[in-house]
Amino acid sequence: MTSGITVGADGLVGSVSVELVRALLEFAAASEQDQTVWLDTCGLGAVDLLDRDARLPMADFARLLRLVISQTGRPGLVVEFAAHADFSEVSIAGLIANASETMLDALMQLNRYSRLTIETPFQGEMPLRFERGRTSDWIIDQRLISGPMPEIVELAFSYLITGPRRFLPQSHIVSVELAGPQPAHSEVYDRIWACPVRYNTGRNALELERWVADHVVRLQPAYAFGILTEHADRMLERLRADQSFTAQVEALIMPRLHTGEVGADWVAGQLNLSRQSLYRRLREEGQRFEDLLDRLRHTLARAYLSAGQVSVSETAYLLGYSEPSPFSRAFKRWEGVSPRQYQVQNQSPTGGPPG
Repeated sequence: MTSGITVGADGLVGSVSVELVRALLEFAAASEQDQTVWLDTCGLGAVDLLDRDARLPMADFARLLRLVISQTGRPGLVVEFAAHADFSEVSIAGLIANASETMLDALMQLNRYSRLTIETPFQGEMPLRFERGRTSDWIIDQRLISGPMPEIVELAFSYLITGPRRFLPQSHIVSVELAGPQPAHSEVYDRIWACPVRYNTGRNALELERWVADHVVRLQPAYAFGILTEHADRMLERLRADQSFTAQVEALIMPRLHTGEVGADWVAGQLNLSRQSLYRRLREEGQRFEDLLDRLRHTLARAYLSAGQVSVSETAYLLGYSEPSPFSRAFKRWEGVSPRQYQVQNQSPTGGPPG
């Protein structure tokens, strides 16, 4: 991948993370064979996806998406997918939003890290602009999608509408404005968005209840916020440079590290590779999978414990250990002292639980 934004032959601009593409295909497909056929039909075999350094040009994504919608007979597929998917399992940007202090803070973080999921040009200083109104507030989508690609707005709006409903005390959306005409599948909007939708308004915008911006989120522990954003910043730097295969693997592991389901077989499966191919590609960059996972856990363990806001048991959970004892053994191997000793010696000035 180059650091610039890819322009397709049909004028579509930008790129999409392969992780998002995979999640959408898994949602739409009845079997893995369906996914293979769709990719092959569009000339986008798994090897091609990997060769694009975990990014798919917007034009290719549009072609693939149109084929999947046609094959499944589900014109509202993107809306249904976004309502079903947990964005925190698709992108580190979702994890960071969940760890934000308030809803407005979460929106700012989504702006900051949006290109890790979808990269496309926009007007102004950010993809999504927050605007205060007299009786309600607005989120205005400022992205420039050249050509007919309304699915990008559908995806973003469906996430912003349905994701917060999982934890907000009441409905937070007043209405939706869409720049284009009413589509044939607008009943999907009515069913899933469950709010008034106005068409041909000249802009794409969400109208919010006034209380939403200040509503506290913090679905992830507060101490995780800085650690996640620091890691996401490194991911952005790698996108701006030449993203390595090692960076792809780290980006895949990071959102699911706490589940403990990030072994080599799982990672290889997500990348449509054999275990041997995964090892080979890492070896070409001077890496071993076990060392990569160990190093990532070591780095995060030091950050969590030094922050002074998390116990040893919580740290073990966040790093994917089933119980504290194997984590404690690993940490002593890394640092030569137990996690509790390290925490006491390196606790931040703000203080926190000693473990």
